Amino acid sequence: MKRIITVLVAILLLFLIIFGFYRMVKYLRTDVFLLTEKKAYYHWEFIKINAKIKNKKLKEIYLKEPFYINVYKDTNKIGTIGNLVKVPLFFNNKKMVWEGSWPCPWNASDGKYRAEPLITQNLKYKTKDFLIQRRKLKKVFPVGFGVLTFENTMTLSKIKMIGPDKKETDWKGMLDWAKFAGADAFWYLVGQTNAESKKPDEHFPWIERNISKLPEMGKEAHSRGLKFGAYAISFLTFGQNKYKNYKYSYDYKSEKGGPVETRSISISDEKRVADIIKFIKILNDIPEVDYVGLDYIRNALGGYELVDEFVEEMNVKVPEGWEKYNSARRMGWLANEKVSRRNMNLIDQWNWWRAHKVSKIIRRITTEVKLKKPLWLFTLTWEKGWQHGQDPIMFADAGADIDALMLYEANREQFDMLLDEWHNYIKKGEANLVLGDVVDWPLHQNIMNPPGPEEFYNRLIQATKRIYNNSNADAIFIHDLARALWGRIKPYSTEEWMISGAAAISEMRRLNGILPLTAEINLDSKLNVGNEFIIPVEIKNISNEKYKNVSVKLHLIGGTVLGDNKKYIEELKPNQATSVSFRGIVKTPSWEKDLKNMIAVQVFYEKKNATFFKYVTVR
Repeated sequence: MKRIITVLVAILLLFLIIFGFYRMVKYLRTDVFLLTEKKAYYHWEFIKINAKIKNKKLKEIYLKEPFYINVYKDTNKIGTIGNLVKVPLFFNNKKMVWEGSWPCPWNASDGKYRAEPLITQNLKYKTKDFLIQRRKLKKVFPVGFGVLTFENTMTLSKIKMIGPDKKETDWKGMLDWAKFAGADAFWYLVGQTNAESKKPDEHFPWIERNISKLPEMGKEAHSRGLKFGAYAISFLTFGQNKYKNYKYSYDYKSEKGGPVETRSISISDEKRVADIIKFIKILNDIPEVDYVGLDYIRNALGGYELVDEFVEEMNVKVPEGWEKYNSARRMGWLANEKVSRRNMNLIDQWNWWRAHKVSKIIRRITTEVKLKKPLWLFTLTWEKGWQHGQDPIMFADAGADIDALMLYEANREQFDMLLDEWHNYIKKGEANLVLGDVVDWPLHQNIMNPPGPEEFYNRLIQATKRIYNNSNADAIFIHDLARALWGRIKPYSTEEWMISGAAAISEMRRLNGILPLTAEINLDSKLNVGNEFIIPVEIKNISNEKYKNVSVKLHLIGGTVLGDNKKYIEELKPNQATSVSFRGIVKTPSWEKDLKNMIAVQVFYEKKNATFFKYVTVR
């Protein structure tokens, strides 16, 4: 037995010697070794690629010029940001290696990639695969998620508003409206930097007056079955003055002689990032806060002060004599290139690099705060957010749990184009999108046909159907209650805008197969002023469950309901339909709304509600 073991050990040792000799020979015969600094990367990262050149002749050549590589996935050569195909690696004298960066392409396919030398003829090289991966998304909201926001930092204890019952109420009316809309959550702006005084607080640069009310607000929301979120504005400041300890962002105005300081803090300002982290920690430690959010998580204005960092990290081709350019001239060059749009590759680089830089900030926030709660970000939507230095895929990988898309500030033609861009870019499961539109008539081009609130509804539903290329979206936010109460809503009423938002949430739920009851208002679309009319409403149970004690409430905007405005249905069996009817009259024509009046019904069931509406012409 001992002899057998001895023989086996000897064979094993011989095998190891031969294998080691083979590896050494192969190493000695290999001219170039290519490897990445990590095995796996997310979409917001630079893939750092190194080359070790052993061949002496090659070393001499590439000490003086870049060593170029290509990146492949399977047999396909992959280009990346700024139409970069051949990637230059430059010699690092300290590390004695050639180094370069390959920015991960926009929403690159998951899987294995590899680097190969550009010139492979008569070259023996070895390369290792690297992986592009996605952060696993958390399930942070239910299918059919509806949100109402409130974007105003007025003193909470002094708020007076008209509630859904048309009576004056205090701040709790915000939650009444959230329930009216059928929302699941209420998101509240609490963090804003406002330099009103000439000596603002440099240590805690946030409006403090409502922070102490957050536990009470969250508790009140929870008592109504609502989740509660609180958010802060990241890099935009307000007020007449500025903070001495912040670095502000620069825009470029040739008519004003060059770079102009803005009221937006630079995304390169470490103090601001630290202040945001401190504030998010406060929200993270309040048990009654369920969601934490950030707005203006981008270079809100300008951004040209970032030019040197951008040029260096993205290896941007710059004009001859660049080293002699002063700061103002460099900013002017970048501004001119961006505005003229004659170099689209540079613009692509600029967009990606800013999204990369913001992603690093998001990553820092989530890791340093040790977030226990879902993080949502409000992001702009032109060119999938790229135009603003934002990207849903990069942000999701960096740590954002929800991307609240601000689908506004576009006319109808632009809106349709915007949706097409998103549809061709993203699948459900790649980011948790919550789609939002803003309660603002001018931002719907003062449209009257269809009425402003109906166009608001139409855009939300079209986005729900179109945003993903493989599924309906399953979440909507109405932005925001403060605008619906006191903003640019006329000639339409708060109630009309809120009903249309509530109806969008209901229809989104129906499209996702979770709305059990529907209503259809079967009324002629043309009526006469001063004549009483009947409003028939068909209620249908489209679920497989039986519902009892269903109630239906009528809203006749600009008119009068004759008799009861609420009807009751004792029971609705699966797939059963039944009808109720109301009586109404419009005594005064709505000239300011092109003679259109909203008729709406809300169906209440099991502590939930669904909203449906129709506009009719009353002459």
